[in-house]
Amino acid sequence: MDCLIELYDHDQLNNLVDILAFRPRKVVFIFDKREIRDQDLHAIKLACRQALPNLQIEAVSITPVSLDEITRTCKQVIHQNPNCYMDITGGGELNAIGAYLACRSTFTPIFKVDIINGAFINVYGCKSMENRFFLPTLSLDILLLAHGAIHGGHGHSQPSDLWFDPLFRFCQQIFQDLNGWKDFCFYLQTGCTAYPASSPLFFSAPAQIPVSDGNFAGGKESFFQLANQLNLISDYQKEKNWISFSFANTAIRHYLTDYGTCLELYTYISLSRSNAFHDVQMSVKIDWNGQRKIPVEVTNEIDVTCFYGIHPVFISCKLSEPSSEALQELSIYKSYFGGRHSRCILVTLANLNPERSYPVWRAKEMGIHLIDGNSIRRGTFIKDILKALEGNQIALRG
Repeated sequence: MDCLIELYDHDQLNNLVDILAFRPRKVVFIFDKREIRDQDLHAIKLACRQALPNLQIEAVSITPVSLDEITRTCKQVIHQNPNCYMDITGGGELNAIGAYLACRSTFTPIFKVDIINGAFINVYGCKSMENRFFLPTLSLDILLLAHGAIHGGHGHSQPSDLWFDPLFRFCQQIFQDLNGWKDFCFYLQTGCTAYPASSPLFFSAPAQIPVSDGNFAGGKESFFQLANQLNLISDYQKEKNWISFSFANTAIRHYLTDYGTCLELYTYISLSRSNAFHDVQMSVKIDWNGQRKIPVEVTNEIDVTCFYGIHPVFISCKLSEPSSEALQELSIYKSYFGGRHSRCILVTLANLNPERSYPVWRAKEMGIHLIDGNSIRRGTFIKDILKALEGNQIALRG
């Protein structure tokens, strides 16, 4: 495709999809200068050039006070760019009508993409393109760029697939005994601090470490045995009330000493192994490059992210019953990234009563899917996530 004329839309995903699907040599954005900010145009240009480095990009402003003016502007852009196609996926109804009139009078192909259903709509002159259209594969990096942010790395390192099975099995044991897991983490944290070893991977400390007021920190033997069996630690010894072993690596050391990371790990591994999602990432940091566009009380780290087809999915993981603040924080990512095409899921180990739980009612009101401990313990975690996402698709189509 030589040139794609795009009606700029507030929802950046509507702008990205067709450009990445058809990969034109040139894109011309037609935008309403009264509503679109310069930084938004700059962001979409950065995102497009990240995916298509040689893409030529122009932007033409309009003030759509009348249908005639919109049609006239579209005609001018068409005449300046022979062999072009017009995309009216976004941009508003009046602009779409003006673009259609301009295309019909100049015999210019015009189309629209139904992102919800993944369908190409031939408005005029694009019959041959219908069978050649496929939704592109998006990445989080591109999505963040389109909204004026960049990927800032990971708060927790992501395990390689070689560690998926042992970590998954260890998490399953954790979920059966959260109190024991809490004690185990506290013991390892205390031991690493109070008895530092020459190597950060080596642990050596009393089996019972005095902490305060006559209390002691101690780890449950079953967790040590399982970690050793799964090779998360090695050379485990307990002699004369003294424990020693070696962590497999620095990432494993972090996982075994951070109480809240286990549910993120379980979710990340489950999604990665399911083959139903792509670009699955854990503990993603968002770098706003000095231009914070969300409330300061909202953290800039998302527990788990992925794409379900074209739809970005944002997941928050909570070991206990989620608070209203947790739901509110998650909803901001939903509204900001991908708009109505985004999906949000809150995963919790708490068992929630759909009839009596306030978080269930509040999440439903905010368009957030809840996956609770019942789903994890009965082994239907991925099945329930897919059911929730598919249910959302049906609701939007309806």
